[in-house]
Amino acid sequence: MERNLVIGIVGEMGPQAGLTLFNNILCNTPARIDQEHLSAIMISFPRDIVDRTEYLEGKTDINPAYKIADIIVKLEAAGAEIIGMACNTSYAPEIYNVILQRLQELKSRVKLLNMPIETCRAIREMHYKVRRVGVMCTNGTYRAGIYENVLTDWGYEVVMPAPEFQNNVIQRLIYDRSFGIKANPSGVSNEVKSLLQQAFRFFRENNTDVVILGCTELSVIITGNNVEGIPVIDSTTTLAKALIRDACGVYPHSLEKAI
Repeated sequence: MERNLVIGIVGEMGPQAGLTLFNNILCNTPARIDQEHLSAIMISFPRDIVDRTEYLEGKTDINPAYKIADIIVKLEAAGAEIIGMACNTSYAPEIYNVILQRLQELKSRVKLLNMPIETCRAIREMHYKVRRVGVMCTNGTYRAGIYENVLTDWGYEVVMPAPEFQNNVIQRLIYDRSFGIKANPSGVSNEVKSLLQQAFRFFRENNTDVVILGCTELSVIITGNNVEGIPVIDSTTTLAKALIRDACGVYPHSLEKAI
């Protein structure tokens, strides 16, 4: 690997989201010795960034885009050239477009990768038999249609739960302040396991070919390529591979698995 651009990670949009992305970069980099691993910088300022879903649902007037852009500029000042944001909901147009505009105003020269687009591209390029794609995500990502819009434009049938199921099952297993993933970064509660089973039962009953893990919290607790008999595509892993691709010009083909 001759090229070695510095990767920047906007972390702590989810207790372990940034660490999970960084670990995916390490695990997927085709390195044989320490010195062949990629240079990376992560900044984690959790108190600076308001919850993305709360903003999209109108529970706060503070757009997290401005603080995210500030962190990206800090990463650039530290030497980062390619940026990954470890949060799917931050790519909602109401947030993502403001980040891009703010970076332009600040004359930033970094390349900001788009996690949902990279994830959908991975399906199109590596899983050519897939036609019906399910999406598990936060209410913010769900309502913004981040994945649904891209997948529909690219000709896929998108399987999304009804709003009540989305809110009471998927959103709850991520956000519940008693047992949700965000509230328990050190383990997976029995309630979360039960809700996960309900979620994947829904996708199986609706003949879903593959399910996108469209929330980095799900990337923390689901580490396999198959759950309840359904193949999964992890958005954090696809972003990590895209960062590797742009940082060193090598995509880890040995880790690709076609469905």
